[in-house]
Amino acid sequence: MRVPRAVPQGYGTRPARPAPAAASAAQVRAAAPGVAGPPAARRARPPRAPFLLLVVGLLCGGLVSLLLLNAVLAQDSFRANGLRKEISDLRIQKETKKSANMRREMPDAVARSNELQGLGPDWDTARVIDPDKPAVGVAGDVQTPAGQERVPGTGR
Repeated sequence: MRVPRAVPQGYGTRPARPAPAAASAAQVRAAAPGVAGPPAARRARPPRAPFLLLVVGLLCGGLVSLLLLNAVLAQDSFRANGLRKEISDLRIQKETKKSANMRREMPDAVARSNELQGLGPDWDTARVIDPDKPAVGVAGDVQTPAGQERVPGTGR
């Protein structure tokens, strides 16, 4: 069972509306026809057109600047993509030339190139390597590396 709560005095009741005040004398004179009194003062509102033009101008300026910024960034992006493609093409060319050089340095290709130039093997100084015989030689018979000459009297 529910017990209703007591409402304190003053709550839940509406305040009475005050009675309309009697019109002041100035209002009665202004309302009366033919009586000249001071003109009724209107509230002056600031003009809206300059403010609206300012807001629209700022919005248009911001939009134009964003479009220009976007165009500049897109142009740089196109340039970067072009440079990336150029670099990848150059890498492919480098690898192609490297593999072509490696093929030219293979013994079979060197032999064919020598035959085309009229060169052949020098059978007079050829050494035959026999796996059954140990390599015999004097320390001075060792060949010098390419591009280096032996210096007489030094043993090198």
